Amino acid sequence: MEASCRVDFPGSAMSLTRVTLVAMPLDVITAAARLRALAESWAATRASERASFQPWLIQLCEALGVAAPVPPTEQYQFEYPVRVIDRGGRESTNFIDCWKAGHFALEAKATDVGDANEQPLRKAFGQVRNYVAHTKGAAPPFLMVVDVPRTLIVWDRWSGEYGGFPAGYRINLTTLSERPQDIKLLQDIFTDPAARDPRGRAQVVTQEIAGKLAQLAATFELRGHEPERVARFLMRCVFCYFAEDIELLPAGLFKRTLETARTAGGPERVAAVLTSLWQTMDQGGSFGADLIRRFNGHFFRTVDALPLETIDVSLLIQAADFDWSRVEPSIFGTLLVRALDPAERHRLGAEYTPREYIERLVEPTVVEPIRDRWTAVQGAVLQLTEVTGRRQAAAQREALQELLNFHAWLRGLRFLDPACGSGNFLYVTMAAVKRIELEVIREMERVRGREQVEAVLDEVHPRQFFGIEVKPWAREIAELTLWIGYHQFWRDAHGGRTPPDPVLEDTGTIECRDAVLAWDEIVHRPEKDRLDPTPRIVHNVTGELVPDPAATLPYYEYVGARPAEWPEADFIVGNPPYIGKHRIRQALGDGYVDALRRAYPQLSESVHLVMYWWARSADEVVAGTAARFGLITTNSIVQGFNVAVVNAALEQELIIVFAAPDHPWTDGDGDASVRVSMTAGARSSDVSLPALLLITPSAGVFNYIVADVIHANLSAGPDILRAASTPMFANTNLSFRGVQPQGAGFMVEAAEGKRLRADLMNREVCKPHFNGSDLVRRPRDAFIIDFGFSSLVEAERYPVLLNIVLDRVKPSRDANERRSYREYWWRLGEPRRALREALEGLDHWIATAETSQHRVFVMMRAGMSIDNSVVAIASDQHFVLGVLSGEVHGVWARAAGTRLGVGNTFRYNNPLCFDPFPFPDPPPLSATASPPSPNAATPIAKTPSHATNA
Repeated sequence: MEASCRVDFPGSAMSLTRVTLVAMPLDVITAAARLRALAESWAATRASERASFQPWLIQLCEALGVAAPVPPTEQYQFEYPVRVIDRGGRESTNFIDCWKAGHFALEAKATDVGDANEQPLRKAFGQVRNYVAHTKGAAPPFLMVVDVPRTLIVWDRWSGEYGGFPAGYRINLTTLSERPQDIKLLQDIFTDPAARDPRGRAQVVTQEIAGKLAQLAATFELRGHEPERVARFLMRCVFCYFAEDIELLPAGLFKRTLETARTAGGPERVAAVLTSLWQTMDQGGSFGADLIRRFNGHFFRTVDALPLETIDVSLLIQAADFDWSRVEPSIFGTLLVRALDPAERHRLGAEYTPREYIERLVEPTVVEPIRDRWTAVQGAVLQLTEVTGRRQAAAQREALQELLNFHAWLRGLRFLDPACGSGNFLYVTMAAVKRIELEVIREMERVRGREQVEAVLDEVHPRQFFGIEVKPWAREIAELTLWIGYHQFWRDAHGGRTPPDPVLEDTGTIECRDAVLAWDEIVHRPEKDRLDPTPRIVHNVTGELVPDPAATLPYYEYVGARPAEWPEADFIVGNPPYIGKHRIRQALGDGYVDALRRAYPQLSESVHLVMYWWARSADEVVAGTAARFGLITTNSIVQGFNVAVVNAALEQELIIVFAAPDHPWTDGDGDASVRVSMTAGARSSDVSLPALLLITPSAGVFNYIVADVIHANLSAGPDILRAASTPMFANTNLSFRGVQPQGAGFMVEAAEGKRLRADLMNREVCKPHFNGSDLVRRPRDAFIIDFGFSSLVEAERYPVLLNIVLDRVKPSRDANERRSYREYWWRLGEPRRALREALEGLDHWIATAETSQHRVFVMMRAGMSIDNSVVAIASDQHFVLGVLSGEVHGVWARAAGTRLGVGNTFRYNNPLCFDPFPFPDPPPLSATASPPSPNAATPIAKTPSHATNA
């Protein structure tokens, strides 16, 4: 606990304007006395006595009042064994000097007393960081390196990575007893490391702040203020709250201004004073008795304070009581969008993307290549700083120049998120680059001295971070998020000081526009309008909502449509929108989708929207414009037409350096848990190290696999996708997906279906119908009206069934964008002609649910119908059923198939799982049976002609 007061000494010229009184916990006071004795008893220890590490650590634990690693346990022990496999595939066993699972890994090295050469400690840090990467489970939150008994250096990974050697926090063990904050830090590391995690409290504060902002916004909007004007007003307030808490503004100025103006003239006076304050902030200058720095940037260029009432001012003053300096930028943007948008406000308590998820992609995409170059520079600098004699001064200058050159390269890098949303990815990327920059600055200070370095150094800046966002307010918030994160980092890295003016800049790097499509103009084409399929009116027969025949969807032509330009960038990272091929027209409109497909003719019309970003990013890397890209996509990137895009890129010079094929995520639209894929790509000529594959077991534990190559389906090892791309001739035209009704009105429930089938003639059209769940669970006893490929005249032979379809299906089909669905409204959307022909003449055939955790095959009777969630195999042979149900085919199907949904459920993609699968020869026929056809090596088909292998 800390308290501040003013202390005056009567009769003396001396006065202390600020004294900090520290109330230490009893355990810290007791530990301080014991640590003083420990330091004295070990003062004469020499560097050669490294073997003394274990007794020293036991005594340190006793002094701190924490448990020591004796007797050893698997979770807490000296000499913890680690099985290490290097990049060349060689295996060895190494040992971490002291390990406490979930707490720390500690490595001890000895240096000569007073030796300024820290190379042994650097080596120890590199070793323990490498060892930790090979331990089972999650890496511990802390790494420590100790030079017994003089220096202990601590690194934490709350920011996503441990950082480099110069960034460690140093504790002088000889004076540890005099530093209660360091004693408490070590006690927490040994007993409760989570107490040191700044993220939890920052997230809570951020959520509380967002809730207050939402309350303010709702209050303003109730009185008729436009949401856009409200949002702009509150964003200025947000930055003022933050600025006064980190002293970019004089401490407490914003809250004091609100209170003073309310007292002097009420709400009207508050609005006028805020306008004056913001005008002063834009240009800099005097505001009453306070001197305001120049903020610049467009946040305060045009100011417009809302008319305020008493309740508004009270809420604004209450919001100032939060500790805005602790806002967590990685989630602040998301929550601010929700708080300021009336349509999003109900989702304020919903899940948001955790920062560690974003870091999981930023690390291999951005951090790894930068850190590889930084490691090489560090090695060169170390060699130069060890030079002695006549060349020492020249070597020191050369070392500094190496650091300056690297820092100039770092400041010249450009980073792009082409779907930046509220800026979360840009902020996390900036924070990661700034952490490396801090290591560079510390090295410069070691070589040249802090004052000389700070006098000439410009730093990594928001102007290096580019974004494209189609929503205006998300774009504004992305820029605000970047600036808040930048000033937070500056304050922490520079001992609470603030950067030079201007505080803000209008960088112009975050653009509000479409990221994949550009056009010259948008023109309405009335002749291409179509009926709006949205159910709006009540049907006079069924009573169900159906489309309104008078409501249309306008068709807008995007004249001059072409791929949008992207800013040049060295690294591309982001989370583009997820819209599947079935929803893209509904979400974006017919005209936009048609224009998009014309602009990207190389991409199939069946790819998901996110693949336009993926293909464009891959092109940038292959062309050498960008060094790497890393994107989040749906995990359907490994399926169908999507995986073809990846495969086409890999056939060029692109390689995947990192992949997480199945990662949990949070859906931005409906707060649903989904599974996504992460991919990072680079040019093969730029990468010398193997790739990393992130595997997510069902328990949620992440494990990395070192892979020589990651294939297009984001797998390592055998190229299953390539093997599955070559179907067996004998299996041709034998496996099919079921029908797609494209209209719920075709479905008939059990009671009605049985009544309709009482007329024997109707049984040809009204059939028992099964979906995937019916095959693996209790069937629903559902029926479907299926006219096959009958003409309308032929369908009229079943008047009762046709009238049902007329009433229940035709209204929605009339509004469908596909002409075939509109014109053949009585037919199922996808009647599957090939399936019907293959099953013709079979009394039984095989089926399996497309999506199922456990692969089960069953026999179906002729006359049964299956939907698109079932795969049919046109064979009545029990031998084939046995092979499909066997372990070999099960293993193949799991490897070749894909997965779906948050449950990560296996999918049986018949072109991948069945078509390329080689069936064994059937068992010999009995003596009474007819001899097999000489061509029937794989007896799957119903006739010998289908069973001929190539």
